[in-house]
Amino acid sequence: MTTLKDIAAKVGCDISTVSRVLNNRPNRVSQDICTRIRETARQLGYVVNRPASILASGATRTVGLLVPNVFDGVFAEYIERLDQELFENGYTLRPFICHNRPEKESAALDALLHHEIDAMIAMQYNPGECAAQYEMIRRNRLPLICRSTTADAVGVFDTLLLDIEEGYRVLAEHLIERGCRKIGMVGGCAPELIDGRNTPCAEFFRAALRAGNLPIGGDNAVPCEDSQEAAYRAVAERFRREPHAFDGLIVHNINKVFGCCQAIRDAGLSIPGDVKVATISDLALCRFYPVPLTVWAQPVPEICRALVDMTLNRLLRPDAQLQTATFHSTLLVRKSTEP
Repeated sequence: MTTLKDIAAKVGCDISTVSRVLNNRPNRVSQDICTRIRETARQLGYVVNRPASILASGATRTVGLLVPNVFDGVFAEYIERLDQELFENGYTLRPFICHNRPEKESAALDALLHHEIDAMIAMQYNPGECAAQYEMIRRNRLPLICRSTTADAVGVFDTLLLDIEEGYRVLAEHLIERGCRKIGMVGGCAPELIDGRNTPCAEFFRAALRAGNLPIGGDNAVPCEDSQEAAYRAVAERFRREPHAFDGLIVHNINKVFGCCQAIRDAGLSIPGDVKVATISDLALCRFYPVPLTVWAQPVPEICRALVDMTLNRLLRPDAQLQTATFHSTLLVRKSTEP
């Protein structure tokens, strides 16, 4: 059976270097040596004994990622970038996709509580039915890093705050500046606009419409489930009933925006001539869509680097003071809202 000593002898380096590289901890090892070690290991048929490695170090070298879904393309981008950032620091990413189901979120949190992973990055913080598990994680000072749009996690866990919900105000103000007088909300806070509840998303949207002296209420809402198909059906039905219902639409996320745009075109309307469209978050497809889309764009690469830095800092300094970082999104104006 091939050993680390065999690989070290063939490559011409010491055994500890081989061990670090094959256990994804290639700190201060040149790329050339890393490549030679991995190629030699493959040639000799060496496989890392992962259970033994974990027992020896007490660490899995794995970081979990709690994600609500991957239908919203921006979460797929987070997974890809976090995977790369962690790999470069000797860790493996293990995504937990909960589809907004409490039982799946609970199973993911159990992985941290049972030390199946070293740390967890949560893409949103809304304890709900899992509040007892979050409290157990807090009490035991386990490494949980939260990316959040509210301050609920501040002072509880290391938190990265993101101003996504302010985007509803910014996008509404932008549409008003472009001459829109009948602005609708597709998904997102549409239910709150109908029943009058106050949430950050709804309040930002209402504030912009009030400032523009525009009507606010249930007529602004196009409620729908979180999918392109659902958005298409909801927007198509609204324009079927009211051909001139809106001259501007804010779409809750990328997972709805393309269905929304197709419904507008199928209603015989043009973008941006008849209806201007803007959405939260950005993907390459938004830039290369036939009518490039105006977006409230998150700085995903910078956020991922910060999340990994916060995670590694917590793993290295478990008793350190809790950290809070704030990142701001950017309005990127494209053809979909041209005058």
